[in-house]
Amino acid sequence: MSLCLVLCHLSLAANSFVHQNDTTRIDSTLVRYFYETLENKQLGNINNWDTTTFSASFYDPTNQLFEFYQELSNSGHAHKKLDFPFPTSIGFNDYLDSYDKFIITKKKIFYPIVFQPFTQINYMMGGKKEQHLNAIFCREFLPRFFITINFNIDYAPSVYQRSLAQDYNFIINFRWNTKDEKYGVNGYFFSNDIDVYENGGITHDSIFTNSIRDDNSVTPVNLMKASNKIKVQGFGINQYFVLGYTDEDRDKKIGFGRICYSFDYQSNKYAYKDTDPSSAFYDAFDTLIDKSLTYDSISFYTIKNCFSINTLSFKKYNNDIPFYLSVGLEHNYTYHPGYTDILTGEQFNKKRYQNIRAKGGIIINLFKSTRITGNGEIILNDYQAGDMMLYGQWKQFLGTYKRNIGALVFDANISRQSPDWFEGFYYSNSFRWDNDFTPSTYLKVTGAYETPWFSIGLKQMTIDHYIYFAENAKPTQHGGSLYITSFFGKLKFNFKYFELSGTASFQKTDNENIIHLPFFYAKMKMAWNITLVKGISIMQPSVLVSYFTEYYADAYMPVHRTFYLQNDVKVGNYPFIDFYLTFKLKRANIFLGYTNLYSFSGEKGYFTTPHYPMRDSRLIFGLRWRLYK
Repeated sequence: MSLCLVLCHLSLAANSFVHQNDTTRIDSTLVRYFYETLENKQLGNINNWDTTTFSASFYDPTNQLFEFYQELSNSGHAHKKLDFPFPTSIGFNDYLDSYDKFIITKKKIFYPIVFQPFTQINYMMGGKKEQHLNAIFCREFLPRFFITINFNIDYAPSVYQRSLAQDYNFIINFRWNTKDEKYGVNGYFFSNDIDVYENGGITHDSIFTNSIRDDNSVTPVNLMKASNKIKVQGFGINQYFVLGYTDEDRDKKIGFGRICYSFDYQSNKYAYKDTDPSSAFYDAFDTLIDKSLTYDSISFYTIKNCFSINTLSFKKYNNDIPFYLSVGLEHNYTYHPGYTDILTGEQFNKKRYQNIRAKGGIIINLFKSTRITGNGEIILNDYQAGDMMLYGQWKQFLGTYKRNIGALVFDANISRQSPDWFEGFYYSNSFRWDNDFTPSTYLKVTGAYETPWFSIGLKQMTIDHYIYFAENAKPTQHGGSLYITSFFGKLKFNFKYFELSGTASFQKTDNENIIHLPFFYAKMKMAWNITLVKGISIMQPSVLVSYFTEYYADAYMPVHRTFYLQNDVKVGNYPFIDFYLTFKLKRANIFLGYTNLYSFSGEKGYFTTPHYPMRDSRLIFGLRWRLYK
């Protein structure tokens, strides 16, 4: 907690600079932010900081309002979305899907736009000493030079044996531009450390569902000495230089453009350890090489250099730029040290992956009512040559940008992907494979109607030569085509003292032997605002309900941190109900919560992943406190 005190002191004691590169100061407490590069700020891709009481209780990274995941028994562990994910990148895979919400990398780093020193502290405390702490601090240390520090701790024990998770991440970033805004630079450093005990789930679900044992802490589990350690670190810098310098250049909507350069470095290290590999949990998989110790370690190191030019000059936009074009080249280099032979100790399968990719993006705004955007990239060499990703969107406002009755939005995504390094070759104590897969192609077409308070849409996805993890927890490839159709909706509604927000989706695949999805899932939060002291404090009781239909959810394999198909156990058809009572006292939100209320009915159906019961009902306490000078 000492870090929080330091940040609070800095925020309260610091002298504020009045900077010239942000919008006119109307409310000095206003905080906005953008991601990745200063170009996003210039283009108007800016978000408003959420200060609502309604969102204060969403402390868990895997329990956000418009997202739904299958999880293990407690926070901090592996997770998987309930809807089918479309691939968002090509090339060498330097991320881990099953721990995505707990790993911060370049794409998730935000850059606040503040008018005075800003600190926010989020804290949650639950049973069994569970704690979640997030401290954010941002201020302008020199004219136009901003530094942001973001620190997170998730300490999540469980009532079940060997289910502790400890997740840490630390991010520091900066941004600066010259007074005339001709040159700008932003940079970052991040470090993620994840340390989890793996229990492989309980040995028999019936022990839980039939309440054979009253004390969950002694329920037998599959693994008693296994753990996963994940460490992801990186740093980088992005720079731009505007071409042209006269006063006329500053007033032009489309000027001479700017040149941009970025450098990024990232290291990923994964280690799975089990000092008792003779457990029956491994019997169904490959024969153990070393029956006394499992220590499977993987690491790789990636360097990226990207040079691009675009049509942005000095002028700022609010998502209304008439024309924008960007083209560039990126070089990626990844070093994979290979694997250590368990018997001889020799290193083998060392790899160096390199590729050059062409990238581009475009934005066109027409008639104050039509917006066309697109971007794409293609790999030009190495084993992934020909892999590409294209995205296009047509957004038609029914009216104009500023005055309309909603918008029709049509999206198209297409991706060609070669097998990932992990899917091709893998060597460990209990899993080994060597595959020669062909590239997969993905096509997604989406149509939606959007308004500020609700949206509905239809999505169709086609996949050729899909690579997935089968019932043996090994990758395999489907030779034909797969189809997934989903109908989805989101709602965000306020009426006087009442608030209602949530999401829902119907989804169906033509091959349920390969892709397992719940036919329906939904999450909805309802709240009522009660004024205690006008202008100072309110009380907000709220209820959060989550539900998905019964289906064969994927099982989890801790050895390689991957979800895989299973056809033995169905989960779902259970309503998760949480109650919160939130108090707003000026800029502080304090909440009490009681989760999984439906468990009082006596029904023991609260699984989202086979063999991993979710948490029992529990009392939690938390706060979100914003500090200014």
